[in-house]
Amino acid sequence: MLFIIFERRNVRMVNFKKLTIFLIICSLLFLGSSCKMKSKKEWTTPQRITPPTPVIDLQSTFVQVSENIKPAVVNISATRIEKSRALSFKFRSPFSGDPLEEFFKHFFPPEWETRKSRSVGSGVIIDSRGYVLTNYHVIERAKDVQVTIGDGRERKIYKGVVVGTDPRTDISVIKIEGQNKFPVALLGNSDKIKVGEWAIAIGSPFGLEHTVTVGVISAKRQNVSIENRNYEDLIQTDASINPGNSGGPLINIYGEVMGINVAIFTPTGGFVGVGFAIPINKAKEVLADLIKHGKVVRGYLGIKIQEITQELAKSFNVPESKRGVLVSDVLPGSPGEKGGLKRGDVIIQFNEKDIKEPADLQRATGKTPPGLTVHVKVIRANKEILLRIKLGSASGGEESRESPQEAKISRLGLILQNHSEGVLVVKVEDGSIAQNAGIMEGDIIVEINKQAVRNVSDFEKAVRLSGKNILFFIKRGNAAVYIAVRLE
Repeated sequence: MLFIIFERRNVRMVNFKKLTIFLIICSLLFLGSSCKMKSKKEWTTPQRITPPTPVIDLQSTFVQVSENIKPAVVNISATRIEKSRALSFKFRSPFSGDPLEEFFKHFFPPEWETRKSRSVGSGVIIDSRGYVLTNYHVIERAKDVQVTIGDGRERKIYKGVVVGTDPRTDISVIKIEGQNKFPVALLGNSDKIKVGEWAIAIGSPFGLEHTVTVGVISAKRQNVSIENRNYEDLIQTDASINPGNSGGPLINIYGEVMGINVAIFTPTGGFVGVGFAIPINKAKEVLADLIKHGKVVRGYLGIKIQEITQELAKSFNVPESKRGVLVSDVLPGSPGEKGGLKRGDVIIQFNEKDIKEPADLQRATGKTPPGLTVHVKVIRANKEILLRIKLGSASGGEESRESPQEAKISRLGLILQNHSEGVLVVKVEDGSIAQNAGIMEGDIIVEINKQAVRNVSDFEKAVRLSGKNILFFIKRGNAAVYIAVRLE
């Protein structure tokens, strides 16, 4: 009897547990369904996010700065007329590759064909009279220049006249023809730029006018070579700069022009995060001369200089505290020669300002007007000498010519020829001592260890007597350099 009662109670408890589990499952299914409906409702009706106040303020600043400077940023279209030779007859000569071809050239001389090419760039108005600052390479050899102001329905196209150019700094000034009073950009002080500051680039990449990109100042660079042009000072930025941006302004968050966009480093032809701008202070240095004279009037010493490496410092006994720059050549009749400068001098001061690298001397002479007498301190034969030199105006030099008779110098990895000025480097073997030291094909070796080298025999003898350290004096195109080589 007791067993039956216990069994009935046990059955009731089992049924109660089953009912409880069933109710829990139903509740979970209901809750899951309601959550799903709720999340679905939130997904279809996104809510507007309110960013922190500093973010809104920064965004407003970018917008305001861009709107303020846009009227002063212009698009520049430059048309060039290029000539190329073409045969006077349009069919292939039946005598091609035959001696008769030369004979028929006297009766059918080559003709000149002309074609037009167009480049697009940017610029910034710096004077209400219509003076526009841009890059020299944007309008280089241009026969016709058009300047577009505004965009959309507000676009106006003007004729531009090239007022002045300075290939050395890659800066040019254009004058917009017309009597209008033009909007002007505010020029800042690029000497105050700090790495990490905001940078805003505005221009016409690929002809897309008034394109704004934002980044930061990535670095400040010196002596950068880009597309066969050498720049003494550049601002590096990651603000997108593309073809067509050249000549446009790089501005700070206060709306001041801090640089003129000039180029990019790229393996693909497109922007990869490394862009450059010429510091606006560099442009300011030449603006007055370009507007007034059409060119930059610079002081000139008439010498070739190079940086002093540790090896060269040892060869010339230059102390670490007074490194300076090495005079590798003095042009005949130049202000430097007249003032007493000699090849092998180490310039350590220019008008009482310390000279530590070639760019220091280039800037110092460039800022000094021709005709002024300057004080130049040099180290010569372990002694300091003070020279008084009257600066002249800049000029160029001429290239050398070569002559035959080869010899191989296996120890250095060089193949040489006799030359009217010394010996010509015909070939430099890959991985050789000469290649690692910086000797290049086309170099003319004039001296070894300060002794003249007139031919290959002199060269071989000088190398044998040199021991482990060899000091080469080399002419390279219009330049001249010293190269120190240590033999293992």
